Amino acid sequence: MMKFFVVFILLCPALIACDDTGSSNHTNNTTNNGTCGDGVCNGDESAGTCPADCDIPSVCTVDGPLPDFASHNSALATFTGSCTGNQLRITLLAGPVVKLTYGDASAWPSYAVQDEQLLDTYGFGVIQTFSLPDFSVEPGLLICAGDLTIEVEGGDCRMIIRDADGTLLLSETPGGGYSESGGDRILVRDALAQEPYFGLGEKTGSSNRRGRSFTMRNTDCYDASYGGYGPEADPLYASIPFYMGIREGTAYGIFTDNTHTMEFDMGHSNAQKTQIFARGGEMVQYFIPGPTPAMVVEKYSDLTGRIPMPPRWSLGYHQSRWGYYPDTRVLEVAQELRTRAIPADGLWLDIQAMEGFRSFTFDASGFPDPEGLMGQLSGMGFHTTMIVDPGIKVDPAWNIYTSGVTGDHFLKNTDGSLFVGEVWPGEAAFPDFSRPATRDWWQTLIPNLTNNGIEGIWIDMNEPASFIAAHGNTVPDSIPADTEGSPTTMARVHNVYALLEAQATYNGLLQALPGRRPFVLTRAGYSGIQRYAAMWTGDAPSSWPTLRNTVPMMTGLGLSGIPLAGSDVGGYSGQATPEMFARWMQVGSFSPFFRGHTEQSGNDQEPWMFGQEVEDISRAVINERYQLLPTMYSLTHNASRTGEPILRPLYYEHPDDTATYHIDDQVYMGPHLMF
Repeated sequence: MMKFFVVFILLCPALIACDDTGSSNHTNNTTNNGTCGDGVCNGDESAGTCPADCDIPSVCTVDGPLPDFASHNSALATFTGSCTGNQLRITLLAGPVVKLTYGDASAWPSYAVQDEQLLDTYGFGVIQTFSLPDFSVEPGLLICAGDLTIEVEGGDCRMIIRDADGTLLLSETPGGGYSESGGDRILVRDALAQEPYFGLGEKTGSSNRRGRSFTMRNTDCYDASYGGYGPEADPLYASIPFYMGIREGTAYGIFTDNTHTMEFDMGHSNAQKTQIFARGGEMVQYFIPGPTPAMVVEKYSDLTGRIPMPPRWSLGYHQSRWGYYPDTRVLEVAQELRTRAIPADGLWLDIQAMEGFRSFTFDASGFPDPEGLMGQLSGMGFHTTMIVDPGIKVDPAWNIYTSGVTGDHFLKNTDGSLFVGEVWPGEAAFPDFSRPATRDWWQTLIPNLTNNGIEGIWIDMNEPASFIAAHGNTVPDSIPADTEGSPTTMARVHNVYALLEAQATYNGLLQALPGRRPFVLTRAGYSGIQRYAAMWTGDAPSSWPTLRNTVPMMTGLGLSGIPLAGSDVGGYSGQATPEMFARWMQVGSFSPFFRGHTEQSGNDQEPWMFGQEVEDISRAVINERYQLLPTMYSLTHNASRTGEPILRPLYYEHPDDTATYHIDDQVYMGPHLMF
């Protein structure tokens, strides 16, 4: 492999010829008059002695036309290659970031990407490429963008990307590249030996994804045999189709912006290939060079957005349970925390606080005076967060349901009748969050909670989940969806359903609590969810394998642009042993989001329920969390500015050290503090 790589580097640059079109929208360094050397300016650009295009690599200095298969739109910084069985569009973005659009892609808006700034300085021209297996020489397209060179072969638009040092960052050998089959979009790339892959959000197992395959399909993955998700479960609740590779210490990222169900085969079926299968939609990718992991994450978050600063109280300790009922029980837990001198900022209300599991309501018997209760808790220094599920009970006597029907806000069957699923309240209708008017309507419901003193909202069951097995325990993909006025189906909207609900919820809190920072926690999501919500890892059963998974799941989310993440401390279901609970509290103490939570049928899991020793350990680690709160707050602020994760795997700080690629039981908080 190494010999092949060296020969390839030696052969190709010698055959390069580049073109200057003279366009005012881009610059090609055809003449440097001795003031630029290998892309480095040796003169004073401000004095006019150095060309503004001197950052173009010297490999692009020879005039030459575009190859016949390629065209160039200077206004859009886009090159289009029309090849056998394939069309490839390459758009050069600031950074540089390379946007790759395959096939006859429609112009669907992205729910993940906020902004695309075009690169204004680049070069291009012709390169003679070798077509295998017959070793024929054909004209290819060469693009020079910042420190990158991009080579596209004319026959089938297979591509190679290198950095300024010649490191091969992306390559497609014969049998690779883009293809379509039976409605699937398939993209196959070369995987170098020992190259690690990280990210893809909250996946179970090792943080190094090499050698495994993963599904991007938001799923309520509760498995009764485990009491939650299993230690190797896939898919989970969120779909974050971004990963980072490291080649010879050089990091790069790839974000595949396709909201349909996808499979990421990271060298699983073929150890020498990565393969991505999209079950519909468009194959749109962003290639993001580093060279450091921090630079990759920053550029990725330039595209998909960063967290807004959360309220400071959200970074403290939270106590929660499905089962805090009635209001006197909530007050009892609050008083125990204060009496036992266990620091805490948050108390949480689960579905038992609702009237018949109706979102945006309070049970009249158990919570007759919610505003008074929240006032009491606030007086004790607590901030209260309440759950909201998207499934709205079918109840013609309930004003929220009837307003949803009147406003045409619910998903419908193909015949125009109301789609009805089943969740906690029984028969339920599901808002079409892909419709702007529905998101506006959802925002108007938030004051039902905030007017009663609720300060944060926890959105759950938003994969979306349903209890009807015949529907796949979700809303079927065939159900029509508005999709911003361009009708499609839930096949496209499914993975962004939670993202759009989070957007509406966040904006509703902004309106309902002006001048205050919203706090939203979500179970499901897609790339860009960080703009609106923190995440937790869902229904984690009380087991040692689940606890072991917790750190790499959080670092996977952080690397994927979602720095505010945590787990159900102690486990959601089953019964944690005293040692397990204490260990989980220790992990929670350095998690960006720190909440103890369990389901209703298990034993109580407050810190004092495991004996004096565990209570003392819990108090100590929670106190340590509050001692570190200034650091956590500063790192959160940094994440809001740069996208950098708060919790960082060792390879993030030491990408040259291959030993770090397989370490999941050590982690940094910021660049210096190791746990």
